[in-house]
Amino acid sequence: MSLEQAARLALQCLDLTSLNDGDTAADIEVLCTRAIGAPERGHVAAVCVWPKFVAQARAALPKDIRVAAVANFPDGSLDLPRVLAEIDAIAQAGAQEVDVVLPYRALMAGQSTEVGEFLSEVRHATRPLTLKVIIESGELGSPRASPRPRARR
Repeated sequence: MSLEQAARLALQCLDLTSLNDGDTAADIEVLCTRAIGAPERGHVAAVCVWPKFVAQARAALPKDIRVAAVANFPDGSLDLPRVLAEIDAIAQAGAQEVDVVLPYRALMAGQSTEVGEFLSEVRHATRPLTLKVIIESGELGSPRASPRPRARR
């Protein structure tokens, strides 16, 4: 595979994202133009935007570029009614993908059953859309990074 072919393939696997607090319709217009790219270079797989910009992005993009939007972002809330309402709005606006933040604070607090139930409900609500789970790995840490209690002698 040539470098050009590899670059084209990589581009087709990327989501171009704009999730700034101050995003405007003009910002999303620029994002969509960038997502389409130049015909000789190809375009990205999807754009990811705030739910309020889904309809605009869908209208601006060709059908082969998917539109994704975020739910419970950036806080990763375990608030299921809120997330289900966000998913419904995202679907109604025409997105093909929903990106939900894993409720990492709840997971770190030992609420693994609740997190599992949350994800199950979210998966059910997003069908037939593509669901992506954002794992805030920087927030989760690792077992090796946490101090271990020392045995007393």
